[in-house]
Amino acid sequence: MSHQAENQSTSSIRTVSKISIVNEDLLAERYYAGIKTHLCVGALRSFKLGYYKGQNIDTVSDLGMHLYESGDALKHEKGEDTFMEMSSFMTELRKMWAVIQKEDTEHMDPYGYDVTIIH
Repeated sequence: MSHQAENQSTSSIRTVSKISIVNEDLLAERYYAGIKTHLCVGALRSFKLGYYKGQNIDTVSDLGMHLYESGDALKHEKGEDTFMEMSSFMTELRKMWAVIQKEDTEHMDPYGYDVTIIH
């Protein structure tokens, strides 16, 4: 997996990043590479536990749109928070979801603080 960032300007206001926040080789061990990744992990775990019922968030895609629109699609690189492209963010979310679906819900930390962040 490459950690080289490809930045692309989508407007004069913000720059988006295509860099991955998930190291697929370490995903099963809960090692992630984004400072805000624990927020996504926590949101996905909460989704799995049913916390979003009644809030019009029925799928992982719905949750991804909610997080993206809330401004939580950030990747920290070179000392700055860079907004990710929607497609890149959704891909990252689905990678995390693939592992979270297999997690035992009995000992799950719904806040995602048990993840290890790689700086």
